[in-house]
Amino acid sequence: MRTLSLATLAAAFVVTSLPAAGQSLAEAAAKEKERRKAVKGKTYTEADFGRTSSGNYNAPTGAAAAGQSGAPPAASGGAAPASAAGAPAEKTADEVRADQEKAWRQRVQQAQGEITKTQGQIDTIQRALNDLSGNLYGASRTQQVAQLEQAQKQLATSKQQLNDLEEEGRRNGWR
Repeated sequence: MRTLSLATLAAAFVVTSLPAAGQSLAEAAAKEKERRKAVKGKTYTEADFGRTSSGNYNAPTGAAAAGQSGAPPAASGGAAPASAAGAPAEKTADEVRADQEKAWRQRVQQAQGEITKTQGQIDTIQRALNDLSGNLYGASRTQQVAQLEQAQKQLATSKQQLNDLEEEGRRNGWR
């Protein structure tokens, strides 16, 4: 009786594992296209998130890279674009965003420079404190300890500012 149930199970497995007539790739693509049309809502792509296929955020590609090459756009007559009143034309949203990102990157670079400078000062003071050939209980050593503590506080503040800037960059999609 047990062998009969195993044989039935094996036969059922063979029957169900036979390939069924499947859709062609074109039919599947057409069906998916129709399904997407029927679904209400926005379909998000990598472009919506500012990512390129290489995984970099906001890296200009194609025509966008040509427009952001840093060279001013060529205008008719060799003059910069201006409104009828002679004032310079307003910046587009992309230009404003690029200026904001540039300013943010400069602030990040300045914060990183401050951290590097402060860490160098801490290292120098620490080396002086580690030198045990001098007076261990003198006024100069007390002064060095106070400088070390102040530099460590400055380093902590600088690191917090850098973290805040990185968070700002992440929120704005610049990082």
